[in-house]
Amino acid sequence: MAQVVNVARMFDGLVFGGFLLFVGGFGLFLVGELHKMAFATESKKKPLLQTIAAKMFPFPDNKYEFNLTHVLLFSLLIALLSMLHHPAQDIIEQQAEKQKRKREKKAKAAKGD
Repeated sequence: MAQVVNVARMFDGLVFGGFLLFVGGFGLFLVGELHKMAFATESKKKPLLQTIAAKMFPFPDNKYEFNLTHVLLFSLLIALLSMLHHPAQDIIEQQAEKQKRKREKKAKAAKGD
C-alpha cells in the first residue's frame, strides 16, 4: 500500500510551516510600518507621496489592517514563490560544468605531454 504521509517528515513540515507563518506575519507588519510612515510622518512633508500611496493601496479610512487570513494567504504566496525554479540556476550550473570540462581537458592534455 502506498504511503501518503511520511510520518518522519511531519516535524519538518510543522517547523517549516511555523517559520513561514512567522515570516509572513512579520512581512505584513513591516508593510504596515511602511504604510504608517508614509501616511503619518511623511504625509505632512510630502503630500504627493501620500496621494500616490493612497492610490496604490486603497485602504478604508487610510488605515492599514491585517488579520490571520491575510497572514495565511501571504505565507502561502511566499511558499509558492520559494518553490519556483529560476532560470539563473540553470545558467550557473552550465557555467560550472563548462569550467569543469575545461579543467579536465587541461589536466588530460598535461598528462598526455
